[in-house]
Amino acid sequence: QELALNGTGGTVQALTSVAPNTFGAQKTLVILVNFQDLATQPFSTADVQSVAFTTTSNHYKENSFQQTWLTGDVTVWFTIAMSYTVCDTATLATLAKQKASAAGYILSNYSRHVFAFPINACGWWGMGSVGGNPSQAWINGEPFSLKVLGHEMGHNLGLYHSHALECGASAATGSCSSLEYGDTLDIMGNPSSGHFTAYQKERIGWLNYGASPPLTTVSTEGLYWIDAYETPGTNPKALKIPKSTTPKTWYYVEYRQAVGYDGFLSGNSNVLNGVVIHLGTESSPDSSYLLDLTPETSSWDDPALVLGQSFTDSTAGIVITPVSMSGSSASVQVTMTPTPCVRANPTVTVSPSQSQWVPAGTTVNYTMSVKNMDGTGCSSSTFNLADAVPAGWTALLPTQSLTLSPGASGSAGVQVASPMGTADGFYQLTQAATNAAAPTYAGSTQSTYVVASSLNVTVSPSQATYNRNQSVTLTATVTGGTAPVSGASVAFTITKAGGAVTTGTATTNSSGQAVYKFRIGKHDPVGTYSVGVKATLGNVAGAASTSFQVQ
Repeated sequence: QELALNGTGGTVQALTSVAPNTFGAQKTLVILVNFQDLATQPFSTADVQSVAFTTTSNHYKENSFQQTWLTGDVTVWFTIAMSYTVCDTATLATLAKQKASAAGYILSNYSRHVFAFPINACGWWGMGSVGGNPSQAWINGEPFSLKVLGHEMGHNLGLYHSHALECGASAATGSCSSLEYGDTLDIMGNPSSGHFTAYQKERIGWLNYGASPPLTTVSTEGLYWIDAYETPGTNPKALKIPKSTTPKTWYYVEYRQAVGYDGFLSGNSNVLNGVVIHLGTESSPDSSYLLDLTPETSSWDDPALVLGQSFTDSTAGIVITPVSMSGSSASVQVTMTPTPCVRANPTVTVSPSQSQWVPAGTTVNYTMSVKNMDGTGCSSSTFNLADAVPAGWTALLPTQSLTLSPGASGSAGVQVASPMGTADGFYQLTQAATNAAAPTYAGSTQSTYVVASSLNVTVSPSQATYNRNQSVTLTATVTGGTAPVSGASVAFTITKAGGAVTTGTATTNSSGQAVYKFRIGKHDPVGTYSVGVKATLGNVAGAASTSFQVQ
């Protein structure tokens, strides 16, 4: 997948898949190309070399705690057989690589390919594949800078944009919208050089993995210390606090200082004297959101929670309060109120809701599904299963109970048989689930078992007499008692006056009707044509016959 960056917004195009490659030297080839009708050179090879292999490399080295950097080469300028009035990144990449290969570069030696060119018809500044080996990035026009290269190669590492969560007058509740590049602290959002968020770094292993500094995953309330986010060391760099379990979402708390590539924060009293909080969801890599903890202002340059303030998520039972700060570390109090258990009746469904038409004595298999509707504050519950059937019938439940966490679903098979000699008809069954620990919470549904000893079938032609070359329309009607039977298979057998046989099939509609059309040939014999039909549904069948004349 590729993401495009420009000054005011971006687009997403699904193009390639993610491949992990986030440690060590990232061997990069920057291919400089211009166009047959625009052969300008907006930046020098030396400038590109410095931005890529000094500035951006040092940014990644600092972000990764000295574990990842860029090495590689920058080509001379190549002119490709393409117009600048066309936006076709695939063709541009193909032509650029052809030029580089012809000049002696061995493309397979590089895991990252970057294409830089004068501004063309594409409406974005930069675009990069999310992952990929080799990954690809396109830089469209000036300036060739850390902001665009570091951002696009962040995509190449596997990262998506860093967003902001706009919730109006509230920090993180109510009706919220996403600001695509809204994170004012992360280069994957808006700033020119900011560090990747803790959520982003964790995704690519630069926090809480291997030799990387740890995160503290908060499972109990208490006072927690975190180091300044940008500095090296082995102390925790952020707190990871659970927000929800379905899906699994976390608050990430960071203490940012104007250090290194976060130097742009110098003079920002809000961020330097507070902690910043992001949201991230494990199952969604495109879910990094900066929270606005000063919603009373319209600016996103003051998102931090400062001393003397608290952030409360009453749904999650979380309160986050910065307690003290120095230039090197901060302490944060986390209060965790257990979420109350709110019970609810389980939801019960059954499939099929109505059985096929079966003779008495047939065993019919149903699947009973149960969903635990308890609130997230509840623990898993065991639900006892039951199936109520008419007197004298048998119901077998091989699985007697299901243990489910809140929001989870499970299923069990049910086998129901009617006694031999049961009269034709529709019989109601009731499937139920009861919370074993709280029996007042229960749910049920009904299904239907249909007994039919045979199907009632009639068939008639559209008219009694036909001429050669006419079409005959035969309509079979299938019922069970007085009820129409849908979904029955009907076989038509037409025996011509001379003994030749023609066959066809159709399926009954909701009115119980199946239609078959037969054309009489110009050489077919005259006389009486007999028609036989057989309708079948499951183990039940019925037949009928009719005739028509050909003259």
